[in-house]
Amino acid sequence: MKKLFFIFAFAFAFLNLIKADVMAYDDPIVMSEKFDNPIGGHEGPGKSPTTINVYQNGSTFYFGESFVGCTVTLLLNNVVVYSDIVASDGTVTFPESFSGTFELLLTVNTTTYGAFVTL
Repeated sequence: MKKLFFIFAFAFAFLNLIKADVMAYDDPIVMSEKFDNPIGGHEGPGKSPTTINVYQNGSTFYFGESFVGCTVTLLLNNVVVYSDIVASDGTVTFPESFSGTFELLLTVNTTTYGAFVTL
């Protein structure tokens, strides 16, 4: 019985640690799947776009450990101004000198997700 109690106590502590880490960030930013040509002709998407949530704290974005190694790109007026890889802790930190509204792209294999963010 004690062993079961310790397992539950450890699991509870671990989940609260993860929750506290994510709560240090602002409300989630919803990134939607982007399509090359969603409206033109017969090439539109055959399914509803999927979304993922990312979290922002200043110039640091938390994508989650499942996106480690994926490419993150910042665009300004459709021009790439910064590109990086999601670090082993699931985050990407952009230079603090960046300010304004940017398009944030996350590329996962062949799928790209996007959202507009303010730095």
